[in-house]
Amino acid sequence: MAETVQVYGYRVRQARTIRSSPIKPLAQLLGMSPSAWTALERSASTAMPVMRLRALAAKLRFPHDFFLTPPGGLPVHRGSLLLRAKKTIKIAEIDALTAFAEMVQELWQSLAEHATHPPLRIPIGLPAGTSPEEAARLTRSALDLREDEPIAHVMHTVERAGIPIAVAGVGMPDAKHDAFSVWAGDFHDEPLIVAKPVNSWERTRWSIAHELGHLVMHHGIIPDDAEEQANRFANEFLLPVSSLQKEWPSAATLSTLYSLKQRWHMSLASLIMHGRQNGLLDEARASGLFKQLSARRDPHTQVTWKVQEPGWSDLAPERPRLIAVMVERGLEEQPSARLLSSISGKWADDLMQEVLDGQRPAPAVSRAEGRRSQEVESVSNVIALRRRA
Repeated sequence: MAETVQVYGYRVRQARTIRSSPIKPLAQLLGMSPSAWTALERSASTAMPVMRLRALAAKLRFPHDFFLTPPGGLPVHRGSLLLRAKKTIKIAEIDALTAFAEMVQELWQSLAEHATHPPLRIPIGLPAGTSPEEAARLTRSALDLREDEPIAHVMHTVERAGIPIAVAGVGMPDAKHDAFSVWAGDFHDEPLIVAKPVNSWERTRWSIAHELGHLVMHHGIIPDDAEEQANRFANEFLLPVSSLQKEWPSAATLSTLYSLKQRWHMSLASLIMHGRQNGLLDEARASGLFKQLSARRDPHTQVTWKVQEPGWSDLAPERPRLIAVMVERGLEEQPSARLLSSISGKWADDLMQEVLDGQRPAPAVSRAEGRRSQEVESVSNVIALRRRA
């Protein structure tokens, strides 16, 4: 009789979905029917011949031990992912993002066994009818942010609020999907943000603020206008209307708005939307400014300002650092994919490397690179973590 091992069905599902592998060819590879494969994924555990496990692991590019390790972390429910234009994404793509979120959440829980992390500081459970603008103001207050000062580093601020962020080249196929957020766990009490490594600092900051808005306002029932609410939250969080009104130019043009962009680190497009929302621009003028963004081009690349605004390369896109810091402080080792895999369920090294590649280097390395030196200096003390006893 062939040697068998107990394989956890949920681990099989996680590996298949995160690799976006359809069931039928995998079932054929292992000499199974699609219905038998489905039964395998739904089972708590199933005896599997070792040779079959080796073929499965090789095909999905996962270590054998992953399938033999009980599922850890907190469950992430597919329907709880907050994504823009969610209806345009295929179910298989949502499943892959769900599995990725589960991987990061399992890593986060594992790291919490070795190092403390910042307590959650964002307001949740806001009264019904709270406007996105008021939610943003309450959030800035909870995070000790002044209304008359720009946020130096949005990701750093969110991480200090106790929310882990992973930046990785995950499968968000639409240009609208730069990031997603989720409340994980049986009680939906563990927040997480995942973002793509886009090269636009404006889009990066705004996307993280947008996802923060989801976490603050949509902890439970998700309204039909959730995306519009998160848009309004992001604009108000990045630039409170009290300062917007004081600093709004007497004649709003792309040139005069550019100074606001430089000071508050927001895109021209988001400033136009913010001004329109707060009555500083009428519909006709806002429409005209958007048309100018579409018409004007970079003289060197010929890319329109709507796609790539002027100043897009002035700053380096923000990146998170909390996961790396927890490894350094809690495990007293330099982060590596193999190390992260070893402490959190034996996830594939290449997936863990995706997470590490999205982390900001240590402050000394960042200063040597010479980009955003002043900002890096201001956020060099990321989080005051301590190693768990």
